[in-house]
Amino acid sequence: MKELEQDKYGVLEKCRAVLSVWTERKKAAGLCREMGISSSLLWQWQDRAVSGMLEALEPRGQEGREGPALGQQIKRLLDRKARYRELLGVGRAPRKNQSPVGQAAACP
Repeated sequence: MKELEQDKYGVLEKCRAVLSVWTERKKAAGLCREMGISSSLLWQWQDRAVSGMLEALEPRGQEGREGPALGQQIKRLLDRKARYRELLGVGRAPRKNQSPVGQAAACP
């Protein structure tokens, strides 16, 4: 059953589902009912999306630059994933002329 649940939707459908929750267009519980998925599967999709964003969007010389405001749920997910990655030692090493404090400040 779990295998069927995971393979039922393609990448675009998963992205739309995650983004609809993050942008607060839909409630997570309602989306899960609508799609016929478990809440834990939706959390897995969100966790994978955050992991992919953190990996793909690592700062590249634009530290300190702020983007648009994020919803509270996505802020919590990003903060949790960033802390987890720090604990694992995943991510870029600080550049020789960059202090580790400046790097941490770049990710709200």
